Amino acid sequence: MKHIYEISRLFPIISLLTIFSVTRINGQELSGISASFVDLGFGARPAAMGNAYVAASDDANSVFWNPAGITSASAIAFEFNYLNQLQLVPYSAFAGVIPLSEGKDGLGVGLIYSGDDAMKEFTFLASYARKFGKLNIGATAKYRYASFGNNTFNADDYTVFDPGEIQTGEATQVFGNGNGFGFDVGAIYELNEEINVGLVLKDLFAPFRWSSDTKSETQKPQGDYDESMPINIVAGVAFRPVRSFRMNIDYRPPVLLDTYNVFRLGAEYTFMNVFSLRAGTQQTINSLDDEKYNFGVGVRYSFGGITAEANYAYVIEELGNTSRFALGIKLK
Repeated sequence: MKHIYEISRLFPIISLLTIFSVTRINGQELSGISASFVDLGFGARPAAMGNAYVAASDDANSVFWNPAGITSASAIAFEFNYLNQLQLVPYSAFAGVIPLSEGKDGLGVGLIYSGDDAMKEFTFLASYARKFGKLNIGATAKYRYASFGNNTFNADDYTVFDPGEIQTGEATQVFGNGNGFGFDVGAIYELNEEINVGLVLKDLFAPFRWSSDTKSETQKPQGDYDESMPINIVAGVAFRPVRSFRMNIDYRPPVLLDTYNVFRLGAEYTFMNVFSLRAGTQQTINSLDDEKYNFGVGVRYSFGGITAEANYAYVIEELGNTSRFALGIKLK
């Protein structure tokens, strides 16, 4: 009963944030499906557990998943991630955390880069988290930048067109850039030594401005316009009955009509504090074949006050399967 009472004290804050977020989105009639800066769930370890990580965040990946988890970092840690989504779009990501006053607060930084000359995207993240008893609160500020249309035409690749048609295509090619900001807030409540509950609201405030142009004097694109990144709300529970095993469950409710209920489930087993086996799934409640099944492994090795860790995840989904790799360092 005591734990239930303690959690109930968080309900007013959670309710206000959720109501504010949904009202803001519905008022702007935004889509819940992002066309740019898609949140793929970065980090090989979270991905291997089905992307169920909101309440389990406790490492450098907290910058991407739930900034409240930064307070769980016991030492300076950073991680590099790479994936090639559907063998089409390469992504590289970096995250680092720095604990401050004896685990009571901490800082985090992150960088995500993807794309090529046709479309490049950068996201810079800066996070801060603080511990209030059993409650951990964190926030992340993001700056986003994109550029597009910088790829060049090679006439040899378009032999079916005459030179005049190729010149017209070059003149009407749309190019430009965009930039904007985002703001996330998250919380993790330590119910007891075995159970954490978590909540994160991503892109509570996320304006973005696009600017586009062509070399043509007669055919011009839309030019400058504004939009906002769609908000994501995710709640989760992390259960760790013993040190070597954990199970995580996340739920992402549909904020708008074009999104669905999403459930994520993941588990991790570590033996000898060296090897880890992970598996998970993401299930969307709809009639589409868009489920994901994930598994992965991890290995860590400590030497001279440094712990090095390598993680791998394999994500199986309808459009294509993707491998994810991560290398991390933790300084004791």
